[in-house]
Amino acid sequence: MRIAQLTYSYLPITGGADAYAEQLRLLFESAGHEVITYQRHTQPSDARIRRLPRLPWPLSLKEFWLLPHFLSLRRRELAEFEVLVGHYPQYCRPARFHLRTVGLSHGVTWDDAPDGAAARHKKRWAQWAFEACARYVANDTFFLREMGLELPPGAEGFREVAPGKWYVPNCVDERVFYPRPPDERSPAFQAILVPRNIYHNRGVDLAVAAFAQIVKQIPGARLVVAGKPSQVAAVEEVRRQIALGELGERVRLIGPVPWEEMPGLYSAARVTVIPSRCGEGTSLAALESMACGTPVVTTKAGGLLDVPALHAEVSVADLAEKLLYAWKNAEQLSQQQRAAALERHSRERWEACWLRVVEDW
Repeated sequence: MRIAQLTYSYLPITGGADAYAEQLRLLFESAGHEVITYQRHTQPSDARIRRLPRLPWPLSLKEFWLLPHFLSLRRRELAEFEVLVGHYPQYCRPARFHLRTVGLSHGVTWDDAPDGAAARHKKRWAQWAFEACARYVANDTFFLREMGLELPPGAEGFREVAPGKWYVPNCVDERVFYPRPPDERSPAFQAILVPRNIYHNRGVDLAVAAFAQIVKQIPGARLVVAGKPSQVAAVEEVRRQIALGELGERVRLIGPVPWEEMPGLYSAARVTVIPSRCGEGTSLAALESMACGTPVVTTKAGGLLDVPALHAEVSVADLAEKLLYAWKNAEQLSQQQRAAALERHSRERWEACWLRVVEDW
């Protein structure tokens, strides 16, 4: 079959949704299918992608929302594919004419201000896509509960939970993510790692504030943020928390790290923290870190309750308490979490389930 992925970004891989698109491509190609991914304009070009137009400023500020309109202009081209996979509800819209459309949720995006106009608009889009697509895949139970299905956190995954609705938890590829000897030259060596692009909803400032509360109890410890400084106000808040905590060189913002280098970064760290406020599915970064043998602390936001991490409330105080516990019990948590992540988020089960979704019509 010829399969098209419709998404905002894919190459270069800088986040979890990009890594997910790559996992799908590798899986579908290994099963003998041809895969093309439509995405925003990037340099250089690549045979695996079809680039959408580069938008001028100020339209580029709304690029994520505007690009589906340009995808809609390629209906004749998209009709030549047997299956269309739409990442995010908005990217299902250009595929609505197709009989074999698979929608994919990367988490809930309206829980930051659920009563606000923007949040209601986003949820309506999600509900439309959830019903309009021939099949819809969610990687966390929180999204499915928001769509009206009664599925508790930690429910059994890799199955069709309602007609055409699938719960397929994120998986971790243990062929790529496995423990390496900690590299003393790594910027994350024996540090608390925050593998997050810096947006307000990702809560990087919460991690810095929590670190400030425990820094005196773990002399010599550092906190390292590996991610793109994507939102100016969020970056400013992170820097403000560094200054308030008088953390100085104890916190480093090292920017984005190539995906292929992440196993070494996880393995070098002592603890990983996913401090999201909202808008989170079953974090790939959390699973990758656990598979590399580095224990993970997450908040209880969104779908994070589905992953076998040490969970904290979305608060600085509780996050600080859980980080300190993880720091002191890293070796024990490492073994427990790695075993649970590989069992509950099996790559083999994920692959088999996704092939059923796209092949069994």
